[in-house]
Amino acid sequence: MANIGKWNAPTASATQLNTGLNALANNTMSAASATYDNSTNLNIYCDIELVLASLSPTSGAYCSVYIWEAPDGTNFPAQSDADLRLTSTQLFCTIPIGTTASTAQRVAVRNLVLPPAKVQFKLDNQTGVALNASNNNFLNLLAYNINGNG
Repeated sequence: MANIGKWNAPTASATQLNTGLNALANNTMSAASATYDNSTNLNIYCDIELVLASLSPTSGAYCSVYIWEAPDGTNFPAQSDADLRLTSTQLFCTIPIGTTASTAQRVAVRNLVLPPAKVQFKLDNQTGVALNASNNNFLNLLAYNINGNG
């Protein structure tokens, strides 16, 4: 019988950004996250979950997540935030944000391809408002693979 691909158990969910999102102004990028090392686990896929504390975004609100890869294992790109937005070379995903007034948001993007390297993440706030100043904003990552042995 042929092998059937099945999901492997995911790694534990890991928070990539937290306090750096507090009170993040509109049209502003967060600082880069701590380094997430995928050079050992070599997970192929990941899900990103963005959790935002209560906010009242404007029409067309979204957040973009950028991924910075250190291909040599040490050095990350030195692009400015403006350059990132212009070139999109490091764009990982764009997350639409609902515009219901004064509500918390929890949005996930699934099956993103994760490089087999050390990476960092940045979030670009394009919600039309500053993010909540509370400590309840998170960008989480859940990494996983496919098992070809069925």
